[in-house]
Amino acid sequence: MVFVAGCGAEDRDDVLKGFQLELPPCPIENLTFSGQTSAPGIDLAMSFTASTSCVEQYLKDHHVDLSRPLYWPASGWDSIGGRKIPPTEPPFGPEHMKQFKLNLDASKKYKKYIGFRTPKDAEFRVLLDPEGSKTSLYMESRLPGRVGKSD
Repeated sequence: MVFVAGCGAEDRDDVLKGFQLELPPCPIENLTFSGQTSAPGIDLAMSFTASTSCVEQYLKDHHVDLSRPLYWPASGWDSIGGRKIPPTEPPFGPEHMKQFKLNLDASKKYKKYIGFRTPKDAEFRVLLDPEGSKTSLYMESRLPGRVGKSD
């Protein structure tokens, strides 16, 4: 699988290595992926479905406190930099919402987390969609940390 990144191309394994991120060790389904590690535009968006216990362990392994979720939709309007944000504003950018084929039900509450970090200090926002004994995890990079920099 090859993805265009700037003037070159990077495959999934190279991007994951650049972020120092691995897929979970359990069986996963429905993997979607896009990303690049070269500036400008260091970015990673990924989703997969796995057992709920595996997804929860994956989050814990990346510094997520499962006892402190945020929710989508939000409980009310918010404001950032003077911009009013409605509670149903999508949790990810338009390109990643399209990539994930994410069609959220505003009458349902989805757990969201920030603070998912890699060893290179890249940080992600994460949304979970439980489906019986499995959970779909959607994640989008927020901060690139030291990705793309030599250590």
